[in-house]
Amino acid sequence: MRATELIPKIKKSYGLHRSIINSVVLILLMLLIGQLATGSFVNMVNILTILKLASFVAMFALCQLICMSADGSGIDLSIGYTATMSAIVGARIMSGSDQGIILAILAALALGAGIGMVNGTLISWVKLPPLVMTLAMSIILQGVINIIAHYIKLTGEPGPSLVQLAAKSSGGIFPNLLFVTIVVVIVVVFLLTKSKAGLKIFGLGTNEQAALFSGLNTKRVRCLTYVVSGIIAALIGVLLIGYMGLPMKDMGSTYLMPSVAAAVLGGVQRGRGNYIGVVLGAIFLQILSNLLIALNWGDGAKYLAYGLILAVLLTIYINNKRNR
Repeated sequence: MRATELIPKIKKSYGLHRSIINSVVLILLMLLIGQLATGSFVNMVNILTILKLASFVAMFALCQLICMSADGSGIDLSIGYTATMSAIVGARIMSGSDQGIILAILAALALGAGIGMVNGTLISWVKLPPLVMTLAMSIILQGVINIIAHYIKLTGEPGPSLVQLAAKSSGGIFPNLLFVTIVVVIVVVFLLTKSKAGLKIFGLGTNEQAALFSGLNTKRVRCLTYVVSGIIAALIGVLLIGYMGLPMKDMGSTYLMPSVAAAVLGGVQRGRGNYIGVVLGAIFLQILSNLLIALNWGDGAKYLAYGLILAVLLTIYINNKRNR
């Protein structure tokens, strides 16, 4: 094949998979920097730890993917405290016993769906901006959690089976949480690319007017994206309580900013969303976080880096959008 024929194909392939290729390059670059800076950054234990912690970021970023790909201004800032509230409720129901796991999961699903329904209804029918509505919901949930912590106390523990799933390893080294993440990735990729629900979400995001003319109930679909986001956040909250062992006031809120950054880094935008790219974005952010910890730079440097990365990515995205 001639170079003149090969170069356009390479450019086309890169354009289709830009977010994945960029994320892989960034991951390899960050691993190289970490190894050069510390001398022991790249090892099996550290890599598995990074993947385990990135699993939570990737799952939270799924919430953002669903909301952002269906709406140009879509975002869910309430997922952190939705997860925290679900973890608190789940821990109280389980009280350290496996007998309450099913009830705890059902309660989490109901709670997450309810929060998502309120968000989606006010965004879709009352026309409140997603940023404002979900931020308000986040503040409301934070207030409720603080009241519970002050007057009722945060009590309860996860069941042993949940702890085994979320915090333990198989074969002494491979985290069970990675198995969960792999299943989530496979299911999500299938649903987004092959199912009618995925096509409706991307159809709404690509051209809302055309979707409306084709008979799609755009308000209902947009509302459902927030319901699904709330359900996913609630289930993550159940996993978080299994991972951490005890309920805490801000156990889910720290994942909000990384989830947005991972989604943007993964190339999510209106009408587009590649979950594999989002997962790779989450891995990159976790590598960055672990590297800063290894260098003793602390949480301040981590959030500064997250903010700078998000600002740069959003600037690039807006410029690309203007140039189309």
